[in-house]
Amino acid sequence: MMELMKKVGGFRALVLYALAGALAMSCANRGGGPQGGPKDETPPIPVGSKPENGARNFGKQEIEIAFDEIVLLENAYEKVVVSPPQAKAAVAKAYGKKVAVELADSLRPNCTYVIDFADAIVDNNEKNPLKDYYFTFSTGPTLDSLMIGGTVLDARTLNPVEGIVVGIHANHADTAFTALPFDRVAKTDKDGHFWLKGVAEGSYRIYALNDQNGNFRYDQPTEAVAFLDSIIVPKMDFTEELDTVWRDSLTIDTVVAHSHPKYTNGIVLRSFTADFQRQNFIKAARPEQHKLTFYFTAPVDSLPIVRPLNFALDSSCLLQRNATRDTLTYWFADTLVWQLDTLSYELTYQKTDSLDRLAWQTDTLNTIFRHKKADDKKSARRKKDDDKPKKIEFLKVNSNASSAFDLYNPVQLTFDVPTVFDTAKQVLVEQQADTLWLPVDAPLRRADTLGMAYEIRYAWQPEKTYRITVDSAAFAGLTGLHTNKIENTLKIKSLESYATFYLMLENLQGNEVVELLDKSENVLRTLPAKPETVFEYLNPGDYFLRLFVDDNANGLWDTGSYAERRQPEEVYYFPYKLTMRAFWDIEETWNCRSLPITRQKPKELIEAAAKKKK
Repeated sequence: MMELMKKVGGFRALVLYALAGALAMSCANRGGGPQGGPKDETPPIPVGSKPENGARNFGKQEIEIAFDEIVLLENAYEKVVVSPPQAKAAVAKAYGKKVAVELADSLRPNCTYVIDFADAIVDNNEKNPLKDYYFTFSTGPTLDSLMIGGTVLDARTLNPVEGIVVGIHANHADTAFTALPFDRVAKTDKDGHFWLKGVAEGSYRIYALNDQNGNFRYDQPTEAVAFLDSIIVPKMDFTEELDTVWRDSLTIDTVVAHSHPKYTNGIVLRSFTADFQRQNFIKAARPEQHKLTFYFTAPVDSLPIVRPLNFALDSSCLLQRNATRDTLTYWFADTLVWQLDTLSYELTYQKTDSLDRLAWQTDTLNTIFRHKKADDKKSARRKKDDDKPKKIEFLKVNSNASSAFDLYNPVQLTFDVPTVFDTAKQVLVEQQADTLWLPVDAPLRRADTLGMAYEIRYAWQPEKTYRITVDSAAFAGLTGLHTNKIENTLKIKSLESYATFYLMLENLQGNEVVELLDKSENVLRTLPAKPETVFEYLNPGDYFLRLFVDDNANGLWDTGSYAERRQPEEVYYFPYKLTMRAFWDIEETWNCRSLPITRQKPKELIEAAAKKKK
């Protein structure tokens, strides 16, 4: 007996020793601690609702859905969509393990309602979303269950359009889209996908609408829209999927066929904004004494009328329009105008009225030139410098000439003010040959109407060096300054610096235009599409290709018009990035119609566009 107790006591001592060691290790490794289980990635699960999902003959306006855990609603106002659309927005709230929806509008008789939550319902802890969840009920004995799916893309860029309303009309009249709210609606997700649910049997016209005023109809020309020319008849088929049951790792037991519903899907809507901009006058500004600038919200087709009240507007005044024609600058050569701190005048301009028509309006304006505040330290320095000979101030000129000049570029001389070129002055362009400089015939030409840009175009020779010399005082600016002597040297790049891209185009219709893009989708080159289209003298780097069908042969991509039932011109993307290397000839064959447009745009461009939006 004593021997047994000794053994037990020894065992207890051993256990106590092991426990002490474990405790010491846990104290030494304080960062270890309880690590918990794997991260919860399971979304909330619906466990019940009032009424049941899919209920019939339900007439109340409050719905309550219960979940297996505490839930939250994220961006409910943007994500939760009720169909048919509601004139008064439904109120969706989460509390505890429940989500409640109150429909503010009265319910229609014998109508199927769908509350689409998208991914707005998330769990409280990890924010795991319950994706593509929707709740449906009917106020009558029948529950409509057809669905229509597809994608909305931006017509010009083929980027997916997120958050745009997609709707259908059983009324096929063109005016239904502009006069009536949709019969059923959905919203697109971040990939531009949509599913219209609870659709009844029948035939429909389908539209997309950036519904700025929330009335589910196209009644503002600034709203982006999309429409399909054809009529849709939704249907449901069944598709079978085979599932293999294995007896063990080597032996098949049975093959089971599962039947799944297949709904109308794959519709592509190309969203565009009509060529309409609301015309408004923004402001007048006088940043410098010698110019007056007017800013508008849209391109100005009919010039405003300026009626001076305290100054003269004579033929010496020059008018400049910017590239987008929404900014007009008047340059004054009359120094008497410069001396006036305030210019008073009447401005008569066109403005878009409440009926979206242009109407003339007159404003009386006073535009002030504000002198820069004098810096005390600078003023003191100026006083000290008064006795020193003053430096001659010359008219500033900018040039793109460089030591690594592209073979195809013209040399450009640009100015900040309108200028006049003295034709009696010499412009000399020379090519270096060993130690000699040989003159070449490369005339200087004005590149705009105001003399703010000039260029020299010449067939530059690879790896040659050129020198451009312009006599002093060759250019006189509106402000009275003239240029100093201009000297520029440029070294032309070698042919080995460039790549050549040969594009073999298949299935052309004869009116396509090809655009070479950079990673920001800036258009670098544009060429008419031919079976063999060649881009020469490309600098090394990454490029992308876009093609559009130039229906009206104006060389530009044109948007659509719902009023004229005209779709935007078709756009296609080469589906891969093109990497050009120096002294390489690269060849690609492209049939722009071989892939659906939903799968064409390179992911690098889609991701870059999405990043820019954020």
